[in-house]
Amino acid sequence: MASSETGRIARGFAALASGDAVGRVVAFLAGVWVARELGAELFGVMAFGQAVVLYFTHLSACGLELTGAREIAADTGKVRSLLPSILAARTLVSAALAALLSASAIAFLPPLDAAVVSLYSLTLFGHGPSPKFALVGLSRPVPVALARTAGEAVYALLVLALVRTGDDLVFVPWAQALGDVLAVLLMLLALRRLGHALPLELDWPAVRPLFARSFPLVLNILLGLLIFNSDLLVLRAFRGAETVGWYSASYQLISFLINMAGAYSLSLMPALTQARADNGERRALYLDSLAQALCVCIPLAVGGALCASGLIALVFGPQYEPSGLPLAVLVVSIPLMLYKDVAMVAMVVAGREKAVLRITIAAVLFNLVANLLVIPRYGMVGAAATTLATEALRMALGAWYVRGLGLPLLPLGRLWRSALAALAMGAAVALVPLPRVSLPSSELELPAVLVTVAFGAIIYALALAATGGLRLRRGRLPTLEV
Repeated sequence: MASSETGRIARGFAALASGDAVGRVVAFLAGVWVARELGAELFGVMAFGQAVVLYFTHLSACGLELTGAREIAADTGKVRSLLPSILAARTLVSAALAALLSASAIAFLPPLDAAVVSLYSLTLFGHGPSPKFALVGLSRPVPVALARTAGEAVYALLVLALVRTGDDLVFVPWAQALGDVLAVLLMLLALRRLGHALPLELDWPAVRPLFARSFPLVLNILLGLLIFNSDLLVLRAFRGAETVGWYSASYQLISFLINMAGAYSLSLMPALTQARADNGERRALYLDSLAQALCVCIPLAVGGALCASGLIALVFGPQYEPSGLPLAVLVVSIPLMLYKDVAMVAMVVAGREKAVLRITIAAVLFNLVANLLVIPRYGMVGAAATTLATEALRMALGAWYVRGLGLPLLPLGRLWRSALAALAMGAAVALVPLPRVSLPSSELELPAVLVTVAFGAIIYALALAATGGLRLRRGRLPTLEV
């Protein structure tokens, strides 16, 4: 049963993550364009505006992305009874927050920062009214993927068409808002086509208990953002906007992987909710999902750390060379984030939202103190190191807590194949220098870092197959056996 469920999760994740991946890649390329066209200082202004608005983005969602998906996965009838009121309430919250954010930015920030933050406040209407959690709860990830891809494509096209000089910075948040709202409209249309009418109504007494149960998750998310944003704020205070731009560039490259980990944990929610805890089904599903996800994340961390400087130079250009070392440190945190995300989804499934909040409070306090002690002396590398240490703490606390829910630590015996294959890949990448490769019948050359990435992926797959962790069978897709 666990094996079939992990297959179902993998298919759901593939659909959800494919759209998220395409959307993230498109948004990432647009961000690279902005970084190259505007330079590190103005890119730092944009990153600061995004960091501020991100808090309000999660406030507008009211913590319902996980709990909402859980409720609908447990009872699909709640799409009709609760979803219209949830979306109406979150839309009103988004409008109030957008007005508050714009007024505060104009009152307290310099003119350029105020303009960027005010325009970014419009992106709240691409999150509060979003029915993404309902589609995930219904195990319908494809409409989410398509909507996300379409929204990010519109954003990227507008950025490429409008952003040329520093004066064009204000077009970036405007384009993002239009893309996000388009994605919401497409998801609402998908629900209607699935037969779920969504009348305009607000039955607050009916949805109030769900909002109340989700409030600890709102606080959890807001506090969790401090783990990243406090880095930016302390760097801005001690090192300036240019350093913030460099550090944001390194985070741009791993944000894709962070969101893939988030997409995986979200795709796990319906199956984990429906799995029985009393017969070991949930336990087996939890361990299988962790082992297979870490089998992908571990080589990404090893390879990403080794190729960090080359990736930065390729994507952002020589002016972002200082971003290489922070990226090498940050990418190592990806497996830790994945483990922590899966553990916290298990806690939400069990109704332990307050425990999730307590773990995050402990991590944030640690992170704030570490940042103030380390960043003034070590700058971006110190910021990356405190983020890595904080994610290790969150993973450890989450893994320890879910043991009380009958979900044990992942046995080391289920990681040795992935670890050994990653070690072989790392040794091959470190010891074998690879040149640029010219494409046949073309004047184009693949940069050495891309050749290295492809070489590393092949070595990892071969090493994993040699240990029995990757099964190759004629006429069938490869399967993980970890």
